[in-house]
Amino acid sequence: MNDLNRKELALGVAAFFVALIIIVAAVAAIYFIFIRDDGAVDDPNIPTIYPYANDHVGVLSSYYIDWIDAICYEVDLKTSCEIAVLVVNDTSPYDINYYALRTFQKNGIGKEGNDNGVLVVVATGEGTWRIEVGYGVEWILTDTRVDGIAEAYLEPSIEAGTLGEGIVETVSEIGAILIVEYDESQAGNPAGYPIEGIPLDWTQWLLIFAAVAILALVTKGRILWPIIWLLMSVGGRGRFGGGRSGGGGAWGKR
Repeated sequence: MNDLNRKELALGVAAFFVALIIIVAAVAAIYFIFIRDDGAVDDPNIPTIYPYANDHVGVLSSYYIDWIDAICYEVDLKTSCEIAVLVVNDTSPYDINYYALRTFQKNGIGKEGNDNGVLVVVATGEGTWRIEVGYGVEWILTDTRVDGIAEAYLEPSIEAGTLGEGIVETVSEIGAILIVEYDESQAGNPAGYPIEGIPLDWTQWLLIFAAVAILALVTKGRILWPIIWLLMSVGGRGRFGGGRSGGGGAWGKR
């Protein structure tokens, strides 16, 4: 083997290992940006909530709060799934989707490792709602299914001014589905992906790795510098069980 071939081989090996490091770093960055929820913990605009009904406006009577609590407790007892309800006047300075996601993450709704939580948020002053669904129950409470429940029960109650009744019916429907269909063995990482919360299987990871390695080799490592720069720029749970959500669910405005 001549010197040129040795240099090419050494370059290829170096590119291979550099690509491996970059992929590992990228996965870590994805975790800290999209999965880990430390950013919401210290945000004063994101509330701390408690099991199960939280009315920050005062529109729910004690009768409805007790009813919601009873339903959620039964679901928790029978399935370990945690349902939380939050009623606020508005979600400023955020839109309701970001607000609901961060509230879910800050309070860790759902059991840790199973991620089987559901959060129902209603902003009465804005006429908006959001149902946030944890990773471990997304396969049951699909976006379409959740949207259908809200259209049937939650939205009409917002329009009619009977929010307590609408939330009870919404929570009852979600709870009934979970009691019948939830299987803890499929929770947490239901898709079986190598990394929870990142929807890529082993074949897809290998293809990405191969592509990065080839690009690193062809460009003599120059392709890696933007990725390195990006990664260098990346700078408690509540009283629920410590579950997570990746943004599944549905929302609407009336």
